[in-house]
Amino acid sequence: MSRRLPLPAALLSPALLIPALLLAGCTTAPGAADDGAAQPSASTAADGGDARPATVDGPHLVVAGLVFDPITDDVDPDGVCDGMAGRETLEVFDRAPWPELDVPAGGATMTCGNASGAGWRHIADGHTGDFGELADLVGAEWEDVAWFAIDRALEEPTRVEAYRDDIVNYDVLVELVDDEQVERSWMVTVGFGLGSEQIITSFPDEQH
Repeated sequence: MSRRLPLPAALLSPALLIPALLLAGCTTAPGAADDGAAQPSASTAADGGDARPATVDGPHLVVAGLVFDPITDDVDPDGVCDGMAGRETLEVFDRAPWPELDVPAGGATMTCGNASGAGWRHIADGHTGDFGELADLVGAEWEDVAWFAIDRALEEPTRVEAYRDDIVNYDVLVELVDDEQVERSWMVTVGFGLGSEQIITSFPDEQH
């Protein structure tokens, strides 16, 4: 799962800024915000002290074999990014290898980013409603579902596809399960820059 950095969060080199991109209908361009330092409080399945429930009643989301839990998987990256520079590191996620594309294992850095560029602010600006649709189905917040899906996509991807020479998409299947039946499903994409090792964007796409 993701690895949180000690405070203050590390600043990334300006050389790692991502150029303007068009990623699966998602436009990105570099940017920055105000200075600051903080990091989210995230609890995921591999962290010690995980209290994920053994059974779940009612509709719930299953992502790469793990049940999303609004309490266990609660995060607050929106509040944490207040006053932080766009290049500030918010989180470093563990990332699985994908030998078919010669992509080695490593990390994937989530920066606070910029609404018109990349990183967490870009995801929040363009895809709050998209992730909010999933979150509303299970009584959760959009950012908790997004964070959990991003983490699972990078660590246990359903597939990894080349988008262009320097970008790959890590995809993970998210299923809405009720009474042991899959009611709906989405593929959540995480755009990852091979050169920058940064997360560009993330969004769900309902499967039909």
